[in-house]
Amino acid sequence: MELEIKRPDVIIPSYSLTGDILSYLRCRLQYRYHNGSSLPPSRPVQLWFGLFLHGTLEMAYRFWLEEKSNGGNAPDFPWPCTKREWRRSPPEWEDSDIGRFADAVEQSLRQQGIHARSAAARDSAYDRVELAVNELGPCLFPLIADAESKVIGTRPVSDGQSAIRCDKYEVHGVIDVLTHVELRQASDDNIIRQCIQEACPDLRGTYEVIVDYKGERRPQKSVGYWDQHDWQIQTYAWLRGRQPKALSVAAGILIYINELLPGDKEMSLMQRELSSGATDMRSISAEDAQIIRMWRAGMSTRQLSLEFRLRRAIRVVPVSPKSMDAALSGFDGVVRRAEEDIASESVGRNILEAWSPNCADSDTCAACDFRRFCPKPVGIDIKVPTAP
Repeated sequence: MELEIKRPDVIIPSYSLTGDILSYLRCRLQYRYHNGSSLPPSRPVQLWFGLFLHGTLEMAYRFWLEEKSNGGNAPDFPWPCTKREWRRSPPEWEDSDIGRFADAVEQSLRQQGIHARSAAARDSAYDRVELAVNELGPCLFPLIADAESKVIGTRPVSDGQSAIRCDKYEVHGVIDVLTHVELRQASDDNIIRQCIQEACPDLRGTYEVIVDYKGERRPQKSVGYWDQHDWQIQTYAWLRGRQPKALSVAAGILIYINELLPGDKEMSLMQRELSSGATDMRSISAEDAQIIRMWRAGMSTRQLSLEFRLRRAIRVVPVSPKSMDAALSGFDGVVRRAEEDIASESVGRNILEAWSPNCADSDTCAACDFRRFCPKPVGIDIKVPTAP
């Protein structure tokens, strides 16, 4: 009897847009240790805040939607935000208390071993998520047609000189979806509607707008993160267009949550951008400009106008077939490079050689567990790297 030869396994690796592709672009070596070795970061700065932010906003929206569906009227904003004190019993929360949603998310993250890096970071996260719900919620929640929608698709890996383990890869992410129906019903003073109309004045017919949240400040146009976030939106738009019953995506919105309550570092950078003309904001009131110029470390930033803070937080990215193709081509190339690094390591190259670090961000290096043996740390004086 002739036996059929076993066919080789078909490998289709899965890549998350934020957890894999953007992480690889941020630092190849850090990505290798966190993802390839499954080594959890001891100080998961952005990981904790990003999950805390997304989870709390989703719970707040679900509560708002349920109350609106049941009684016709959701609780008026602003909602209270009562924070549970560290290692204390939970307080008596009202149903609409943001602290109730935030605490449930925080407890879930703690069970997974994901914690805030400090009490100050935790306090800042609560302050920012409170403003995200109370200042963004009134204009954003009524526009959401589908919250935390999962999008997934497969792409061919770009051609290259080296042999790799696959010719396709899976890419996935999670987004909120707005549609033309909700946007047309929004009032003229809805700032999200205003920002979309300003960026995409010719929108007509049926379409969708996708939303993603960033637990960081609005980047300068001159840094790589600006273009990478644009690529992310374009790729999400392509993925969304491949889902059943989805409409064409006309634009994407990035919401930079840190802009709702800038900290010392954000304000220092904002001062520098304002003085050098590096900001992409086309207009700023004389009052807000004066506050930024006069600001000193430790001063409150709540006196910045709501209009200015919301417009700093909201970035609209127009989407077209051409822009999607350009972004997809860029991400295909990133996956090709990551797969080549995997192939390079698999034939015996040292990890530090196969995944040579490409980080250019001192903050990323400062929070990295692997900086002591990194051959190219940024902004950190390590004269002799030690072995891992």
